Amino acid sequence: MTELEPPSPELLRLSPLADARAAARVRRIEQHPSAPIWRWRAGDRIDGEDLRAIAAFEATLRSRREDLAHDPSDAPPERVIAWLRSMRDRVPIFRARIREGIDLARSFSEIATSSREDLALRPELLVPDDAPLERMIVYRTAGTTGHALLVPHDARAASCYLPLVRVALERWGVDAPCGADEIGAFNVGAQRSTVTYACTLSAWGGTGFAKLNVSAGEWHRERDPVDFFADLAPRLLTGDPISFAEAMRVGITSRPRALLTTAVAMSDALRDRLRAHFGAPVIDWYSLTETGPLAYACRDGRGHHVLSPDVHVEIVDEQGAPMRDGERGEVTVTGGRNPFVPLLRYRTGDFARIERARCTCGDPTPRLCDLEGRAPVPLRANDGALVNTVDVGRALRPFPLVQHALVQRADRSIDLVVRAAPGGVDARAIHDALVALFGDVGIEVRFDAALGDRSEGKVLPYRSELPFDE
Repeated sequence: MTELEPPSPELLRLSPLADARAAARVRRIEQHPSAPIWRWRAGDRIDGEDLRAIAAFEATLRSRREDLAHDPSDAPPERVIAWLRSMRDRVPIFRARIREGIDLARSFSEIATSSREDLALRPELLVPDDAPLERMIVYRTAGTTGHALLVPHDARAASCYLPLVRVALERWGVDAPCGADEIGAFNVGAQRSTVTYACTLSAWGGTGFAKLNVSAGEWHRERDPVDFFADLAPRLLTGDPISFAEAMRVGITSRPRALLTTAVAMSDALRDRLRAHFGAPVIDWYSLTETGPLAYACRDGRGHHVLSPDVHVEIVDEQGAPMRDGERGEVTVTGGRNPFVPLLRYRTGDFARIERARCTCGDPTPRLCDLEGRAPVPLRANDGALVNTVDVGRALRPFPLVQHALVQRADRSIDLVVRAAPGGVDARAIHDALVALFGDVGIEVRFDAALGDRSEGKVLPYRSELPFDE
């Protein structure tokens, strides 16, 4: 038997728990003859203590699933109340909004809600005073729900995504990847530019993972993506509906165990086409960078089951008052496992109603029904090339914007309304950034200081009058 090469110092810096088998899996991905142009190097950055904490989180996740069931109370469960008490003296925004001596079980709904504006304009108020800043990493949101944000995060918290995936996959009868001898998952994108890399997922036994861009300019030869996917055969594919549709268009015929769709909603027609093409169930996720996964699609089609007992989910009206079960309002969350962004009645900007009656699928947890997801938006440059909303979010990211609403008209012209942070922003610079992305399609940029404050409903960051060819 050939002895495997040990992991390189660079791999160990990025993935401290990588062993020889995991290193071999990463090399197979990176050095494959049909591999893409790699744009980045990354790893999970977790150590042994982190891995034990992630295992403990999964054990808690499994043991407390029933705790989420059939609780009609507007107040958070006791474990979340205890967490709130522990955070009050450590987090500036908690000190400001939770008055001393408050009975959290009785008066929780009196606490003012927070929103992405707090994260965009005053992120330092969300970071605990004693947070271990040396562990901080920074994620950029995709910008599909509004202006892209910089979100402080933690490697351990990020890897807690994997137990949540595993539990939801089990509800669909799918086994999660669990070892270094397989390619666990490919994250599929279709963007003008994005980071692409291969790494190992220590919380899944060192399984291989790659973040990929199926756009033509990211591969050496036209057929490379088809051969790459076919030969490496990842067990899971994750991505948004537009990226999956593009993967199908270029001829990728991988046969994963499941497709996990994230970021935006999906039509039934596209879901059926993807399921037939890839021969696998298509499972929708409700997840935000700020929160991590919140819910997954019920296999019986009865909404999205709430996933984690460490996040309290409520539905509120415009004033922040809790709504009754079955009434539609804004999804608002408290809790989470990100040590740098503990959330206090955080408005997600998404709308749904909550149902607690036991579901036919057998999962006892509450369901978010009629969830107003973020529909895939077809945007095109002047030459007809696809422009992903993530590309637009990246183009707007350098500008201090709180929120934006972009519309592409049927003639491909662009109308952009923005709400700028205090201090203003150069409209011409925004215009030029969009011209670099779309070309000369006719672009108008306007300012609205009250965008998102009026009661006209949710601000849609992207709309298009162009047809979406499914």
